[in-house]
Amino acid sequence: MTKSPKTFLLNGNPGPINQRIKNRIPSLSLTVFDNYSKLTDALKNEQPEIIFAFKISQKEPFPRKQILECASVKWIQASGAGVDHWTPWDTTSVTITNASGIHAEVMAQYTMWAILNHRLGFPRMALRQAEKQWDKKLLVSATGATLAIVGFGRIGAEVGRLAKAHGMRVIGIRAHPTPSPHADDVVDMKMLIDALGQADYVLNVLPLTTATRGLFKSDIFAAMKKGAYLINTGRGQIVDEEALADALQSGHLGGATLDVFATEPLPRDNPLWTLPNVVITPHTAGDAENWEDAVTDLFCDNLARWINGKALKNIVDPIRGY
Repeated sequence: MTKSPKTFLLNGNPGPINQRIKNRIPSLSLTVFDNYSKLTDALKNEQPEIIFAFKISQKEPFPRKQILECASVKWIQASGAGVDHWTPWDTTSVTITNASGIHAEVMAQYTMWAILNHRLGFPRMALRQAEKQWDKKLLVSATGATLAIVGFGRIGAEVGRLAKAHGMRVIGIRAHPTPSPHADDVVDMKMLIDALGQADYVLNVLPLTTATRGLFKSDIFAAMKKGAYLINTGRGQIVDEEALADALQSGHLGGATLDVFATEPLPRDNPLWTLPNVVITPHTAGDAENWEDAVTDLFCDNLARWINGKALKNIVDPIRGY
């Protein structure tokens, strides 16, 4: 590595990020791309050492293969917590770091909005307002309800903190459980079925890996309490959408708030669009205002570590997905 390692920035609107990096590290050799059209040739000709990559377009294929096959690339900084669009990769050739922790605050607030929106009956109130109907009903408090958080990492712990502040009982579920002040109990994934059977609300915030792909399917939905509510801010491919639609239409599940989907944008003919007990948001749960500034600051901190030969923050294990 050098004091000014050749770095590529991939972002659809790179100007502000480019300037923020230059303000922090003026000597950095930085090439900026706002689309993928010239990237393949640039990888061959310029031989970058570092890639700071945001997804530029949902219409163009992400250039994973071209980047990972470039022998000069040694470190990739991802812009989000999820890195499934990079897997698999050879950890002996390239290090990938993610933005874990950057999105936790707003994703936790999103989750609490989803719970309270359902619990307090705001969708029904919105419908009555559109009909100009004064239909007064008692509210149902979230206090005392149980929330199971599947994927109890940084985001899950922040969700747990807010949920407990609302008087909820919190069960954290993760592969390697350790006690947390933000959960009443933290259990192993082997206890998933038991935990789901206790929960009024279930949040999936797992990364997408070989082990988690398709995890939420018919048997998992059947194990959930009748009337339970699902919130998915993890990855769409973790949930079998057809099985979910069946569970919602049958009345076994009381509803769902969904921010991520197997195919994005969600196709117009997907039945989830029209189910009355479903709230759909366009993969925006982690996109707080100025989130790109926070990710850029993380990159700059890591870049200083890289230049000085120190261990990077947020190195991802491709098997665990985080």
